Amino acid sequence: MDAPLLSIADLHTYFFVDGNVAKAVRGVDLSIGRGETLGLVGESGSGKSVTAQSILRLIQPPAGRIVQGSIVFDGTDLALATEEEMRRIRGNSISMIFQEPMTSLNPVIRIGEQIAEVVRLHRGLPPKEALRYAIDMLTKVGIAEPARRVMQFPHELSGGMRQRVMIAMALACEPKMLIADEPTTALDVTIQAQILELMRALQHEAGISILLITHDLGVVAETAHRVAVMYAGQIVERADVARLFDRPLHPYTEGLMASIPRVDEAPSPDRMLPAISGVVPNLLDLPTGCAFQDRCPKVHERCRREEPPLSDVGQGHAVRCWLHVG
Repeated sequence: MDAPLLSIADLHTYFFVDGNVAKAVRGVDLSIGRGETLGLVGESGSGKSVTAQSILRLIQPPAGRIVQGSIVFDGTDLALATEEEMRRIRGNSISMIFQEPMTSLNPVIRIGEQIAEVVRLHRGLPPKEALRYAIDMLTKVGIAEPARRVMQFPHELSGGMRQRVMIAMALACEPKMLIADEPTTALDVTIQAQILELMRALQHEAGISILLITHDLGVVAETAHRVAVMYAGQIVERADVARLFDRPLHPYTEGLMASIPRVDEAPSPDRMLPAISGVVPNLLDLPTGCAFQDRCPKVHERCRREEPPLSDVGQGHAVRCWLHVG
């Protein structure tokens, strides 16, 4: 077995606010193979984006910091890397697509200049050559009339085109890994399908690894090879996509699956989609034991006393639940 491209072990990322500690990521273990897509799913506030930002060391002290764990990327522990080393890695070896391109693209700089800046910084291309490269990248991601588009500003493009620009910027330096944080959330379903298909095609062509962060299990089913489910800063279940969808084990995962509309069940006024009761616990005041206890329909006394470990139950399937721990 080849070593994974990315291996995260016992990652803890905390935020320190007014003398309190918000444990946003607690003991996360993840790995991503070369050319693999790992889906990271969970509700808002579960720690998905903080995990991604920790990988790129975008958590800024003193308010937030990685307090424990390793993030080994292609043989280098990013948790121990200097800021100069991280600047060489960000946008070059690891790129990131953010959720809303209008907040990620500079509104007063032309599209072509923003893409060209990436290759000037990391590849040392002269300005004219970098702009030609930007046009080539827009062509690769399927934007029509790229020579005209490079002269436009972000507000002149549609949401789908802006997301394609973000993908072009992310892939400009041919990274080994792409982190896609909710890349299709603000898009309609037709454009969403086009963006996912584009990412699959570019991955097949370039062999890059993808960490796909989303709350949409449908997107995971279409795109990912494996999936990890997060809740309150922890991985609560991890498995191959087919196995997780066929046999979810954690009550939280079961609740997420049950809330997906089914095409074989016609809607009716007297039948509502199942919902997970309650809310995500306050990270400043986490309960003793299992973090999901107050929302779990299968909770028992041990769940309130002891926190379950993430345990392997066979066939690459791991779950954090006392119902499945011997």
